[in-house]
Amino acid sequence: MTPVPSGRLLTIFAALGVVSAALLVFPGAWPVLLAANLAVLLTAAVDLAVTPRPGLLRAPRVAPERMSVLHEQRVQLRVENSSRVRLHVRVRDGVPAGFGEDPERAGPVPAEGGARWEYVVTPRARGRFAWGPIFLRYRSLLGLWERGRVDQATGEARVYPDLSLLERYHLLARTDRLAAMGIRRVRVRGGSTEFESLREYASGDDVRQLDWKATARRARLIVRNQEAERNQTVLLLLDCGRLMNATENGVAKLDHAVNAALLLAHVALARGDRVGLCTFSGKVHAWLAPRGHLAQNRLVGETLFDLRGDYTESDHGRCLRFVASRHPKRSLLVVLTDFVDATTAAGMVAHLQLAARRHVVLFAALKDSFLERAATSNPQTEREGFRKAAAVDLLRERLEVLERIRHAGAFVVDAEPGEITPPVINRYLEVMLGGLL
Repeated sequence: MTPVPSGRLLTIFAALGVVSAALLVFPGAWPVLLAANLAVLLTAAVDLAVTPRPGLLRAPRVAPERMSVLHEQRVQLRVENSSRVRLHVRVRDGVPAGFGEDPERAGPVPAEGGARWEYVVTPRARGRFAWGPIFLRYRSLLGLWERGRVDQATGEARVYPDLSLLERYHLLARTDRLAAMGIRRVRVRGGSTEFESLREYASGDDVRQLDWKATARRARLIVRNQEAERNQTVLLLLDCGRLMNATENGVAKLDHAVNAALLLAHVALARGDRVGLCTFSGKVHAWLAPRGHLAQNRLVGETLFDLRGDYTESDHGRCLRFVASRHPKRSLLVVLTDFVDATTAAGMVAHLQLAARRHVVLFAALKDSFLERAATSNPQTEREGFRKAAAVDLLRERLEVLERIRHAGAFVVDAEPGEITPPVINRYLEVMLGGLL
C-alpha cells in the first residue's frame, strides 16, 4: 500500500502554511521559511527511507474451523515483525458478515518479535463463511508516515447448528432424567422384541420371561432380557422451502428442524437403527443413503450445517417419489415441514397417503406463532378484525389437514418450532419400541 502522511506530518505542514502568511509582513524572511520547508521534506524523506518495508510484517490468524451458531468463539491475531526496529501497529481483521463487528486494535510490536490480540465473535447463522484479509497499518520511526499492508489470510469458517441440545441430551440420559427435556420413557406392551441376554430373576420381573431350560441348568430362576428390534430404517425428510424460512426471535423454522433432525439421527444411530436423509424444496437437494454406523452422525452433520432455505414452493411429491426410487423398503419416514392452508396442502396430503401404505409416516409440522397470536388476539380495529378472522380460518384448515394425515395412518406432531424436538423423538421411540415398523 502507498505510504500516506501521518497526522503529525500534516500538522507540521499546516503550521508552515500558517507561518508563510508572515511573508506578507516580513518579505525578507523567505529564506528562513524555505530552509524550514526543505528541512521538513528532507526529514520526511529520510524517515520514509529508513522505516521497514511492509513485507517484514505478517499477521496470521488462529480461528477454529468448526464453530457453533450463537456461541462465542475466540479468534487470535498474531502480528510478527521481522524488522530490527520496534513498530507501533494498528490491525483490523476481515470478519465474515454475521459474526459481529471487529474493532481496530493497536499496540507495539517488538523488533524481531511478535504481539497477539484476541477477540470474540458470535456467529448468528449456520453455513460456510469466508474470512477476509487482515489490514495492517504502522507508523514510521519518526511518526511522519503511515505504511500499510494487506495480509491475505483468507480461510473458511464452518458454523454448525447449536449442539447444546445434544450435549444436554447426553447429560440427562446418563442420569436417567430425560423427562426434564420432554422425552418420555416408553413402556413396551406386545412390541416386537428380540433376545439380548440372560440374568437372574429379580422381584417384579415378568414371569413370562422365565427361561426354564436355563433355570433347570443353574438351579435358580433365570429370565430372558428382551430388547426392541434394532436395525430398522429411519429416513429424515427435511423441507427447506419457502415456509421454512419464517423466523421467530431471529431463528428460522429451518434451524429448529435441523436441530431436531440432528438429535433424532443421533438417538436412532445410538439405538442401532439405520438413518438416511433427504433435503428438498422445489427439488431434491441432498440424499444420504441409510446407514447404521455412528459415522453417519458426521455425514448428517456435514450435510445439514450449511443447508440454506430457498423461496420456492416445497414439492413433497417429488421428494417422496425420489425416496421411493432410492429406498423402496419399508421405513419410518420423518417429514419435518410446514404448510399454510388446505388448498396448497392437498397435493402433499395425497402423496403422504400413498407413502403411508408402504411406510410408517411421522409428519412433524412446525407451527406459525404469528397465526397463533393473531387468532387469539383482541382486535381493536377493523383491519385487526380481518386479520384475526383469516388466522382463525387458516388454523381451522390446518387442523383439518392434520386430521386427514392422521386418518391415513400417519403419526402427527404439531408443535412450536422451538419445541418440536422432544415430541418427534417421543413418537420415534413409540414406533420403534412398540414394534410398529
